[in-house]
Amino acid sequence: MAYKKGENRKQRVLFPECIDEYVGQDAPVRFFDAFVESLDMEKLGFIRSTPAETGTPGYDPRDLMKLYIYGYFYAVRSSRKLARECHCNIEVMWLLCKLSPDFRTISDFRKDNRKAIEKTFKEFNRFCHKLKLFSKSFISIDGSKFKAVNAKDNNFTLNKLDDRITRLDEHIKLYMQELDECDCDEGRKLSKDELEQKIEICRQRKETYEAYRDALESSGQSQMSATDPDAKLMKSNEGFCVGYNPQVAVDAESHLIAGYMMTNNPTDHGSITDMASEVKKDYEVDVLETVADKGYESPEDHANALASGIIPNVIQRNGGSTETVTFEYVERYISDDQINSAKPENLRLCLESGVIPTAYEGILSNPCIREVKSYSCDLDDSEVIKMTQEEMMAKAAEGYFVRDPERNIVYCPMGQTLRQKAIKRNGFIRYCNRLACAKCKNKCTKSSHKEVDFNKDSLLIRVRGKKYSEASDHNSENRKTSRRSTTSKVVSYVLHLNKSLMEQRKNLSEHPFGTIKRHLGQYYFLLKGFEKVSAEMSMFCLSYNLKRVFNMRSVDYLIKAL
Repeated sequence: MAYKKGENRKQRVLFPECIDEYVGQDAPVRFFDAFVESLDMEKLGFIRSTPAETGTPGYDPRDLMKLYIYGYFYAVRSSRKLARECHCNIEVMWLLCKLSPDFRTISDFRKDNRKAIEKTFKEFNRFCHKLKLFSKSFISIDGSKFKAVNAKDNNFTLNKLDDRITRLDEHIKLYMQELDECDCDEGRKLSKDELEQKIEICRQRKETYEAYRDALESSGQSQMSATDPDAKLMKSNEGFCVGYNPQVAVDAESHLIAGYMMTNNPTDHGSITDMASEVKKDYEVDVLETVADKGYESPEDHANALASGIIPNVIQRNGGSTETVTFEYVERYISDDQINSAKPENLRLCLESGVIPTAYEGILSNPCIREVKSYSCDLDDSEVIKMTQEEMMAKAAEGYFVRDPERNIVYCPMGQTLRQKAIKRNGFIRYCNRLACAKCKNKCTKSSHKEVDFNKDSLLIRVRGKKYSEASDHNSENRKTSRRSTTSKVVSYVLHLNKSLMEQRKNLSEHPFGTIKRHLGQYYFLLKGFEKVSAEMSMFCLSYNLKRVFNMRSVDYLIKAL
């Protein structure tokens, strides 16, 4: 049998077919066109929303916004690829009426309209609220790591900079020794000019790294990125990456993304209040319940959430169903109107006074007012605080870990510098230097590297090892400091967590990120900088919500609802 044959490419037709006939009536692109046409571009803040009276006509921002919505929806984000789609994609031709902007125009539109693009995501969510697609029962909050345009080699921590500066010093010393050798030595691999060139390169790199180190120490930050200054090194499922940790809030029933928040924090601690407050405002509810995993454990954040009308159902590490939240106690009179009110200012007043508001009946119980003591130590009287840097290193060589509180570093007996790694839950500050310990000949620990924990009032810790004597007490220097105690009152409550809601967390939080990263291919950012990346994240969330809405309602129904 013969195969089916198409039409001759060179065949001319008297009446060309209408381009609208190539686009189906239920094609998502028809809603993209109708949705963008319904937007008030000037109110949203799009540049050139009103055409100029003189000069060369420009592209309508509506057309470029339609192109980006189409591109992110179908996993085509590059400005060059979008420019190509304008020539070969029949739906894009229909959407833009055969306009074909160049890639630079497309790229500049995304960079110049960051805030307006974020507001477009909000406008679509308002449209979904109008259709009552959001259940407003509770939300699930979670974060996920997205890669930035920054390689790991271009991300620097203080320990990494110390190690590179040390290696460059060794290279410079080695090249200088070769220069000092006899000029008539024919066995050398490099000439004098080549050696001088290498020395100059090493010195320039060393100056660059020293400038990075000085900038980090003066700013108090733990790391910096050369390509994307706002990106941070953080741990992900695939290992370590330089990127961002955006937070999203997912509606319980519709699985729509109710809101998002861009962060570059490696962990999720302390994000519930900020994330849920914006969603609570959009939902227009008095009290909003949230669920989150144990990575959001933060007593201070949970207390602030309750004071803001947000119930934090955070999974406990011990698997329990209760949590203790604490407020600073303030003795004051609370009226019945304040107790029955769900306004954040009244909720905080009640909770600080040891009174359970009506909105939290059955959620909080057992208010308990008690006194707590806090201790502080005056380090000005310590002998270590009066030492110079050289004296501290000399003291460390005697077999001590010496902390310099002014620079927030620790000197080890081998002359290496340990930097702050983390602050533990008990208040101790942990210092370490993995790179230095890997090359250290004096093994003061059986593990791969040494981690030293100082409390805020200690400056000396004796090294435990055969090489050093145990005669000195590592607290002997600290006994010369004056220790003070202060007493304050706090009120604590028992927060009863909703186990049935927490069991639904995975089904809610993992689904959006899985769709965005795997189905849409949006697991990395193309832009640099916090604001630009935030705009791109809004396009991720918008494309996901569009796919969810198309599963719930037909394109024709949505267009009529506009």
